[in-house]
Amino acid sequence: MTNPTPDPSPTLKAAEEKVQHFSRRSDSELADLEGEALAGERHRVILRGRAERVLASLIMGVGIALRITHYLANRSFWGDEVAVALNLRFRDFSGLLRPLSYDQTMPLGLLLLFKTTSRVLGFSELALRFLPLLAGCSLVILIWALFRRVLEQRVAFLMLALVSLSPSLIYYSAEVKQYGIDALVTVLVVWLGIDLLGNSTDQNWRKVTVGGAAALLFSQPIAFVLASIGAAAVVDPRFRSSSTWRKQLATASAVWLGVFLVLYLFSYRATIHSPFMRAFWSPKLLQLTSPSFGSDLSSALGFLLGASEVARIPPLVLGGLFVAGVYAIARKQGPSMAVLAAGPLALVLLASVLKQYPIVIRLVLFAFPLLSWILASGISAVADLVPGRMSDLVFVALAGAFVLPTTRDTVWLARHPHQKEGTRDVVRSVNAEGPTPVYLVFGRYIQWGYYAGDWNHTYLLEQRIDRAAECLRAAQLGYVQGSDERSSNCKSLAFPGFDGRAEEIVGNPPPSAARGAIADESWAAREAARIVGGRRSAVWLFLPDAAAHFIDGFPMRRNLLQKLETDLKAEGCREVEIYAESETLAHKFECPH
Repeated sequence: MTNPTPDPSPTLKAAEEKVQHFSRRSDSELADLEGEALAGERHRVILRGRAERVLASLIMGVGIALRITHYLANRSFWGDEVAVALNLRFRDFSGLLRPLSYDQTMPLGLLLLFKTTSRVLGFSELALRFLPLLAGCSLVILIWALFRRVLEQRVAFLMLALVSLSPSLIYYSAEVKQYGIDALVTVLVVWLGIDLLGNSTDQNWRKVTVGGAAALLFSQPIAFVLASIGAAAVVDPRFRSSSTWRKQLATASAVWLGVFLVLYLFSYRATIHSPFMRAFWSPKLLQLTSPSFGSDLSSALGFLLGASEVARIPPLVLGGLFVAGVYAIARKQGPSMAVLAAGPLALVLLASVLKQYPIVIRLVLFAFPLLSWILASGISAVADLVPGRMSDLVFVALAGAFVLPTTRDTVWLARHPHQKEGTRDVVRSVNAEGPTPVYLVFGRYIQWGYYAGDWNHTYLLEQRIDRAAECLRAAQLGYVQGSDERSSNCKSLAFPGFDGRAEEIVGNPPPSAARGAIADESWAAREAARIVGGRRSAVWLFLPDAAAHFIDGFPMRRNLLQKLETDLKAEGCREVEIYAESETLAHKFECPH
């Protein structure tokens, strides 16, 4: 006896009825349904696009607002900014083509831009910092405008957030130095490189050749980026298959090298080979034979991996994400693109080992946009290990761990802007009390000269600043070379007051720390006797900064200012007033006639 055929399940019956229902529909009805589905999809795409634009605008708005807030804090110039401003004020356009004074260096094109801006806006802090601010805000906008075209959406968003919130990029968007502008030039040149690698034409080669040559006029470390573009072009398969590609690469390389050599010979060589500058930067070079090479390398890698820009992320984690990011870029966009992204960082490390490039935050800041690209790609690669829609959730969680702590720190810094020195405000307070003689502690005159000097007699002011700067540099080189010899012209350097201005006594730099405590005591006694020997009824002791670099002999660590003040009190002087702002201080002493 055979088993009866079982009745179809209710679910199966419902499915069959649904199929029959759709099969009975007309072609016009099916077309209408298809149109509705496409309209719904278009609507979702439009909403998604709007959400992306809103989010990108929000991130860019925060980044720009942070930069403007920092700019409007209008802090006093500090030593390096004063030195750049002095070069701009003392020289005309042709004078800026020569190596700069006061141990400064800056790309020629950038110097001429600063000079042009100062002709229009003047030499105030806000005026001279306007150009870096403009570059900083442009960087934020261009990161999104350019990289959203070639990167995954979430990678582009995170790259934008990292650049927008970078504490150092925000800080240098309001400083009369080139470091923030370097990052902007890097983004522009890297974009030309991406365009070339993605779509090779004669026009693209001309753009990258001319653009690279022009970039060398506005950024010094852009040479590392151009070298990486050259290396990426060699890795590209077209280097082996196309003679035209090889010729165009050779032409571009020759143009870049020629421009770089001209700039080096006529502008940068004097500063690069300056004994003072080489001594100043020597601790930041990686020296293979140094006993501290391991710790120096660890510190350098921390700077290169962005440990100072991404809050509370261990360098080891950053290193892992860097490797994952480079691998992800190579897999998705090709090995040549990975070389373009990571090459500048590798070349900086190599140059430091060759004792040609120090590794500190401001000198590697040019590469932070590239590092942001790599780290964002690394986080995306980690998130891709989770299948399906969970990948986006993991990415958001990891990105939040990067961005949120940095956001909190950056907002705090915007509310409490970091000011290295407060010379401008302290000078105002000192001058408000009348023309009392001023003693420039440790011979540090340049900041005082800029803010307190008589700009109606520019030539005389320049002579004073140059003489004081030469004496200080000679002493600093002496610390490095083991010599404490002082020129007789420096031992009693002082400038008389006139037209209601105070007498300026340029202090002698202290002896080398190697000479010990007795030499320190002797220095303090001589300087105190020099101050009271002029039978001055009162005197200000002025110090613009902490003089905390090894090339200054660490005078504050040796308590030399305290020793000098103790000797003044032993001579019968008494401290009557103190002004202090950041590292800058002024102590007023009244002394018996």
